[in-house]
Amino acid sequence: MATPYDKRFGFLVSDIGRLMSTEFDRRARGRLELSRAQCRMALYLSFFGQMTQAQLAETLDVTPMTVARMLDRMQQGGWIVRTPVPNDRRAFHVRATPKAEEMLAEALQVGDELNDFALRGLSREEKDVLIGLLQKVRSNLAPPDR
Repeated sequence: MATPYDKRFGFLVSDIGRLMSTEFDRRARGRLELSRAQCRMALYLSFFGQMTQAQLAETLDVTPMTVARMLDRMQQGGWIVRTPVPNDRRAFHVRATPKAEEMLAEALQVGDELNDFALRGLSREEKDVLIGLLQKVRSNLAPPDR
């Protein structure tokens, strides 16, 4: 007998991600100057540090053209800086600016509020177990270099 959708790991993770994204957008409206996608990009740059546009596209699982357009807007707003990669005229390193780093504090606050809402009713121990299990799953799926 097939497993019901609401008991399938992949379905649950995907659906929770969709619901979290929708709720983050609702809560961030009027509080953040960047879109959720731009916040995510700034967060990855803050966490992993400088990377090329190609690496950023791969990390975010979007096309290089999508990243380029987002970075154009973010650079105009002073959120990121692009510098040429030595010995590769076509490539650029991207890094978050102090302005983006400051904004991330507010974005993380929105995220923390959303996490508290999503995990309400769970004990501290249950939350710790859930996070630990999800970290193991991510580790199983992540490439060895990340």
